[in-house]
Amino acid sequence: MSGAGSPQCSLEIYGNPGSRSPLINWYLAEIKQPFVNMDVRTVPGAAAKNPHPFGQIPALRDDDDGMPVELFESGAILNYLADKYGGLDTPGKRAARGKWVVWANASLDPVVFKETPEGRVRDTGLRANPPVRAIANLERMLGAREWLVDDAFSVADVAVGAYLLYALMFFGGTDLSFLPNIAAYMARCARRPAYVEAFGQGPADALATACEGFARKK
Repeated sequence: MSGAGSPQCSLEIYGNPGSRSPLINWYLAEIKQPFVNMDVRTVPGAAAKNPHPFGQIPALRDDDDGMPVELFESGAILNYLADKYGGLDTPGKRAARGKWVVWANASLDPVVFKETPEGRVRDTGLRANPPVRAIANLERMLGAREWLVDDAFSVADVAVGAYLLYALMFFGGTDLSFLPNIAAYMARCARRPAYVEAFGQGPADALATACEGFARKK
């Protein structure tokens, strides 16, 4: 069971619901991995214990056969969790899914979150029509498959799906009707029970309904 975890659980996730950090909770809910939810706003002492060197979230603390593990950056955390708890037991499996996790952090994030030269987020690049090349390629790809790797849901979809859904979550009025395949993919992600568990029933329903509306305009 995800969420509060138990005193015996060594896996701690530092974040809070009002940030981007619940994508980590989403993946843990998908694989049914227990963890201790160290909400930095509500759990006493959590902010002080946060292992991120800059005090940011998400961050992770775990135990690996007596050796402490501390991680930050959502992509690094997702790849670690998929490796240790998610059954990615061969280099090929890790590579096939891990490359999408890295792509989400390195290439999709700057599209979803457009920043000013001062580093302030001002808008989402998903509004751009025609879309940038990466989004156009993703739109074509998702017209032929339901999920990113082997047509089965994986950590790759958590990383990519979460960032795409952030565009609607943080930038109201975003119209994705010109990206119907991506919109349908986002709706599938938001309808997953584990996504609902991590982000909440109300937000998940609102996102899924909006995306389904965009997809129907195809």
